[in-house]
Amino acid sequence: MSFEMSLGRGHQYAVERGWVAVVDDDASVRISLARLLRSERMVAETFATACEFLLANALDPPACLILDVHLGTQSGFTLQEQLVRTHPELPIIFITAHDELSPEELTRRAGPDGYLLKPFDGDDLVAMVRRRSRLGASSY
Repeated sequence: MSFEMSLGRGHQYAVERGWVAVVDDDASVRISLARLLRSERMVAETFATACEFLLANALDPPACLILDVHLGTQSGFTLQEQLVRTHPELPIIFITAHDELSPEELTRRAGPDGYLLKPFDGDDLVAMVRRRSRLGASSY
């Protein structure tokens, strides 16, 4: 599958593999993260709900998933449980603004390098995506 992405000034290029999904119920977060990832020459798609993500990506999973812990009435952990069954190799980076989960609980569910607390540094997220997806800058 090939994706096209505009790099400004009318230049376009195709990415043969690897894209990043962002699932967050907050539109401003989705827009900001998509802009950030695209500024780093990554192909990014955003989704407001877990269901929207699952319906759109059943056949072509992303190289990495950035997933909000709290998706309105849904939980990002519920989506994670579903994905473990269908795509166990899919790297997931959890993001959350809520401090009701302890760092220990987040680490247990997401791994020691699998979550960021909002607000976070964009460079940290980009580095995390590249590291967890095993796709470097040259892959995009």
